[in-house]
Amino acid sequence: MSRRAAAFLLFFSLVSGFAQTVRGQGLIFQLPEDGTAVEYEGTMTQGVSADDEAPLTWTSELSIKSVGQEEAEFEGKKQPCRWIEIKTVTGKSGAAGVDPGPVGSRIYKVLVPESKVIGEPRDADGIANDMLPIVRGFRRLGEEGIEPIKTPSLRYYPTITLLTTYDNLEVVATNAVPEIILQGLQISAIHRRGRIVMESQKSRSTHEAEYWVSKDVPFGLARWVVTITTEEKELAAARSEFRTVIVKKLDMKLKRIRENAESELVTQ
Repeated sequence: MSRRAAAFLLFFSLVSGFAQTVRGQGLIFQLPEDGTAVEYEGTMTQGVSADDEAPLTWTSELSIKSVGQEEAEFEGKKQPCRWIEIKTVTGKSGAAGVDPGPVGSRIYKVLVPESKVIGEPRDADGIANDMLPIVRGFRRLGEEGIEPIKTPSLRYYPTITLLTTYDNLEVVATNAVPEIILQGLQISAIHRRGRIVMESQKSRSTHEAEYWVSKDVPFGLARWVVTITTEEKELAAARSEFRTVIVKKLDMKLKRIRENAESELVTQ
């Protein structure tokens, strides 16, 4: 295994250790017309400190598609649902595009009750919008085959997006203009900033994020920047002994909006 692949797996093993306590949310804020797709592109870097001048660098791509509508039973009643397909690819860029290797590609296709797509961290009853509830779904991880999703919801964090639900979410601006790759689209967005710290006896992870949500963008998200600082110490050491071991940063920007999108994950 290459040094870069090992580093990639090390980071996700660290952040996944906190996944049970993180409330993962923040990728889909609204539903566009069926057949709509959005594509994002950005850079992921990993260094040993915030000042690392030669961090490891990967290209990251993410797409979200609405690829079908149907009525399905959810919570005891028939209701409108959407087939949503999410694909994420992280790897090294080359002439043929991004090479994800054996572990850097994931694709999910899930049937989502439209009533459960909300744009806020909590719903009208004050219940945390932790994950995306689904009727059923499928996934393909890396080079593996297609398999059904057996859980009643899809967790975004940390394998789909590094965004989470933050305890102290701040609205930086209500009429911001985010930096995006797509040319010719005028966007007005809500600029939000959040921070959350997760700590165990040996590790501490500080998540800091800024993201821009706009009604002008299908599914809502225009850009997001996440920095995760992971620190470690000996089990019996004092908290003052935490030392930084990894600083990871992901900067994703809207690249393309498409119509007549079709599913890539063909299932029965």
